[in-house]
Amino acid sequence: MYIPIFSKDIEKFENKKVSVIGKVIDIQEEKKLLRVKIIDPFGYINVVFFEYFDIKIFDTLIILGKVSNYDNGFYIIGKYFTKLKEKDEIFWRKIFIKKNKKRKKENINMKEDKEEDRKIDYLKDIEDEDIKLRKEILDFIRNNDKGEGVSYEEILNFFGLSEEKISNILKDLLSSGEIYESSPNKYKII
Repeated sequence: MYIPIFSKDIEKFENKKVSVIGKVIDIQEEKKLLRVKIIDPFGYINVVFFEYFDIKIFDTLIILGKVSNYDNGFYIIGKYFTKLKEKDEIFWRKIFIKKNKKRKKENINMKEDKEEDRKIDYLKDIEDEDIKLRKEILDFIRNNDKGEGVSYEEILNFFGLSEEKISNILKDLLSSGEIYESSPNKYKII
């Protein structure tokens, strides 16, 4: 069973099987290995694969592997990975965050479930409307960023929804690593 973790928890899981999700921000190809650096909401994770894969900068990956310590630094030896499309990314990040919160709350390892059962349970919690709205907000920020980011007011005025709804979605996008604040109340795509 692979335990979902974030970068801030990596040292607690030395020699354990883990899963991580993040955006690729650096790739280094060496003779017999591929080093990949991914970013998640809490920082960076270094991953080493002992074979070459077609991974590109800004791909979003779910990686399964084992945590190792070398030269006082923690990294993951990658066994498997999958690339996520933008639509699937929001779904899997939400699953990942829920799993992580549940594991911490219970303070025990999660029990094995079938993949289909987990998808069905989480699909009930995630509304299609919210996924569509998140994608629309991401597209709006991407298309209207003139270099300094898009202001909260621009987003609020364009979508005409409640401040609470827009604020909650922006917080989710910030915590999932999709966007960042370039300055107070100005947002940019990562």
